[in-house]
Amino acid sequence: MASLGVKNYRLSISWPRIYPNGDGELNPAGLDFYHRLFSSMKKHGITPWVTMFHWDLPQSLEERGGWTSRVTVDAFGRYAD
Repeated sequence: MASLGVKNYRLSISWPRIYPNGDGELNPAGLDFYHRLFSSMKKHGITPWVTMFHWDLPQSLEERGGWTSRVTVDAFGRYAD
C-alpha cells in the first residue's frame, strides 16, 4: 500500500477474531494480528480508519438473541473498550 502512495486505510476489526465467543476469553493471537497490522501501518505512514463492527457478530451471541439481547450490548461494550 505504501508503494502505491496510500496514506489512509479503512478496515474493520473482526469481533470474533478478538473474542471468538463474543463475551468469553480474549484471543491473544487475534489481538496480536491487529497489533502487527497497526504497527506496520504506522511504520509505513498509513493511518487506519477503523470500523468496530461490520456485520460479524460472534455466532454464540447471535444464538443468544443477537442485538435484541442485553448480553450482546454488554459484550460489545467490553469488545469496544
